[in-house]
Formats: sequence, structure tokens, C-alpha cells
Amino acid sequence: MLFRSDICIPLQDILNSMLQSGVYPNKWKMSQITPLPKCNNPSEYKHYRPISLLFHLGKLAEQVIVDKMRFTIDKVISPSQFAYRPNLSTTDALLKYIDDLTEQLDDPGTKFIQSAFLDFSKAFDRLQPALVIEKMISYGFHTKIVSLVSSFLSGRKQCVKFSNCFSDYILTHVGSPQGTKLGPLLWLIYVNDLQAEDYHCIKYADDTTFYRRSTDHFSTNLIGDAVSATNTWSFKNSMILNSSKTVILNTSLSTRHSHVSDVILEDVVLSPATETKFLGVIVDDKISFSEHSDFLVSKCNSRLFLMRKLKTLGLNNAGLKTFFESNIRSILIYGAPAWFTIMCKQSKDKLESIQRHATRVIFPHLAYDERLTELRMQTLHDFIFSICVNHFKRIEGDPSHPLFKCISFNHCKRSSRSRNTGTTHFCPATCRTKKLPNSFFYFYGIF
Repeated sequence: MLFRSDICIPLQDILNSMLQSGVYPNKWKMSQITPLPKCNNPSEYKHYRPISLLFHLGKLAEQVIVDKMRFTIDKVISPSQFAYRPNLSTTDALLKYIDDLTEQLDDPGTKFIQSAFLDFSKAFDRLQPALVIEKMISYGFHTKIVSLVSSFLSGRKQCVKFSNCFSDYILTHVGSPQGTKLGPLLWLIYVNDLQAEDYHCIKYADDTTFYRRSTDHFSTNLIGDAVSATNTWSFKNSMILNSSKTVILNTSLSTRHSHVSDVILEDVVLSPATETKFLGVIVDDKISFSEHSDFLVSKCNSRLFLMRKLKTLGLNNAGLKTFFESNIRSILIYGAPAWFTIMCKQSKDKLESIQRHATRVIFPHLAYDERLTELRMQTLHDFIFSICVNHFKRIEGDPSHPLFKCISFNHCKRSSRSRNTGTTHFCPATCRTKKLPNSFFYFYGIF
């Protein structure tokens, strides 16, 4: 890679001056807003996501600030937050939620678990710079970094670009531009103090989920205090909780009781749903993931049709395999560690059939095993299994991982010697239900 000294040296001087003065260059704070549609047929402004296009040198400056902030952020951000953090993903957030459900439902005292999936309206656009700075000071960020962030958020100008048309630039006083490197970290700081006592919480960016178990079949509004705390936090932080997108889910393994009583939250009556999409995965009230399986099959069938069209247009076998792996299999394996072991065999077979059909498009006259050999592929079941094992080993090998404590180890030396190894081993608990033995940390812990 070649470096231009006539560019690098002046840029280095600008960045050093920025860090020393605590002032972010004004020219790099001008952004063009490009509206990207959230749905197929957008008809209202809320159907678009405003993405900021900024100067490339500004992105480099933001990365420098992010690197300076990372150490403090890793210390102060709650372990319930899984977004924008190294080695964490939506899969880890899903694992935490499903693991908590299966473990708590295995307790005979648990009758059901009530969850509230909360949504904030235009969260990033409502972020208040003064409050961000106040929270950064309270968390102990370096004064120069605080000054830089304050300068970064103040005096920003933006225009809207649509096709080849541009609006006039206007000054913005609130919000963090979507599309910046610094914006997501500022949101983590902003939402870090959102909590509710005695409730489990999972955060992923602006998605917040509270849940709590009930020891009484006839309890209805368990989650009210958590929503009340969220409303209080929203008022103090200039956020708006979108009650129309808030979903209540009552999870139970009982077939004798139905937990369908309406829940009243801040004068809004919500009927518990039987399923909801959580971070891209459909979670149902029985933790069966059968609806998620049907959703994946439906989504992939349309892409199989496109794959057949590509075959008729002359795309070679290597190209068809690449299309399958990047556009179909990637959908089938998303979040798999959270749901695959719990899913029933019938649902797994439906997913395997997608791969069967895709490989048949490439080699229509060969048996499935022969097609896999020719393509140097595993069955979908084996491929997902290997992904799950690797994910478990990654968590097991990182004591700083938020999910490391979900693994139960047996520290008995006699047990270790009996298995001819000097390491500790997973110590399985006695299970009352069929869900817990099939949960991720139990299943792969004893594998």
C-alpha cells in the first residue's frame, strides 16, 4: 500500500491539533442526508431512514475519537448492552434472552414470563448533546475527549439530497447523525442509565427489552413498573416511547393455562402477542421457533426462484453456489445458536429442504449426498452445528464476555482427573422441562 506524504503529514497535523485543542473541524460537520427506504413501497417520511453522508476525512477523525473513548466505554457500559461492542452481536443478545427464558421456566415456581419489547421513536435524532456531555463527565471521560464530542455535536449543518436535487443547509441542535462512527457510541452512553429494578434487561442499540417471571398464573401486569421507569427516563432524556410498537409477550410451557389478559400501560391497552420479531428472529410464546422456521422457508423460496432464473441465464455452478451461500444460506443461519437446538426436527427438516432444493438447481441429476460432495458442502444441520460449537468455544475462551457466566463449570478436581484433563468441565444441572436440555449453553456445554 502506498502512502502520500503530502497528504498524510498535513492530515496528521490536523488530527493532532484537533486532539490538543478539543475542537472538531467545522467543515467536517457538514452532512448530506440521503433518505433510504425502510419498506418496499414507502409513502410517508417515516418510511425513510435518514443516513448522513459526511467527508471521508471526518470519518477518519471520528475513528481517532472512538479509539480514545473505547477503554472508558468498555468499563462503564452495562453488560446488558450488546450493540456496537467488540465481539458481541445480535446472536449474543438473542442467546441471553433465550437462555434466561429456558432457565427460569425450568424452575417449578415460574408460571410464565412476561416480556416487553420497547421501541423509541426517532431515537438517534432526539439525542440531546447537553445530556450526552453531562453523562460523559459523570462517567469519567477525559476532558479533551468531552470537549471534542461537544464540538462534534454542536454547530452541525445538514442538507437533504434526493436524486440530483439538494436542499439548503440548515443548522441542527439535537440528534446524532446516522451514518457516523461516533454516533452509535454516543447512544450507548446516552441510554446506559435506562434500567428498572428487579427486571432483566437486554439492550441492542435503541431496542430495549424488559422481562420478569411470575409465580402466579393469574398475574397480568408484571411489566408495568419497567415501562413506567422507561417513560420516566424518556421524559428526562427527551425521548418518546412508541406504545404502538411496544409488544407484550407472555412465555409459558403450560398447556393448561392461557396468559392472554390485556395489559394496561400508561393508558394504552395492549393484548399479549403469541409471537414477535426480536432482533430479526421470530420468538413465540412457547419458545418453539416453528413460526421462525416458516418465516425463513417463505423468505428463501423467493430467492430459490431467482436462483433458478440465474441458472437459465447461464450462471455457472461456482456462481450459483456463491449465490446460495451469500443470499440464501446466510438467512438460514442467522442467529442459529439461539434457536437451532430448541427447534423441533420437523422445522429443521424444512430448513434442510431449502438447501436440498438449492443444490438440486445446480446438479439436478445427482442424489443429495453426491451434490454435497461435488459442491464440497456440509448438510445445513452439520454446518449450523459447527457454527454453534465455534460460538460456544469463543464464549468459553473469553472470561470477559457477558455470557461467560451462563456456562456452568464443574471445578471438582476428581472429575477433571477422571476425564484425563487438567481443565474444568461443564456441570449439567437437573432439568425439569425439555427446553433447558436443548438450550445453547446446556446442549453445547456437555457436548
